[in-house]
Amino acid sequence: MKRWYTRPVFFVNDAERAIEFYQQKLSFALDWNHQEQGRAFVCQVSRPGFELILAEEKSKAGYGRAFISLDKSQEDALRGQIQERKIEAKDSWWGMPIIQILDPDGNELFFSPPSK
Repeated sequence: MKRWYTRPVFFVNDAERAIEFYQQKLSFALDWNHQEQGRAFVCQVSRPGFELILAEEKSKAGYGRAFISLDKSQEDALRGQIQERKIEAKDSWWGMPIIQILDPDGNELFFSPPSK
């Protein structure tokens, strides 16, 4: 049986601003970009192993959450990027230790470091 192909969708207030955050702060690539009236409206950004659709819909913005598991080298790289790019992040707890990053609309990225 073939595996399902899944991608989370984060609703945002301003797709252009969201693209800038994901590209500039978190090094995501812009895979595709559907525009309306010359501006991004729905798009997909990605990093290896994670694709995310961003859709401009103000009434739903900020209610998304993605859970991303990291290995030790990925955790080290993310923490370096957080410090270098001055990304607002915090160590938190969600049944396990996580690194929490909020996008400009309040959508949550929960990064799970490996168990110690």
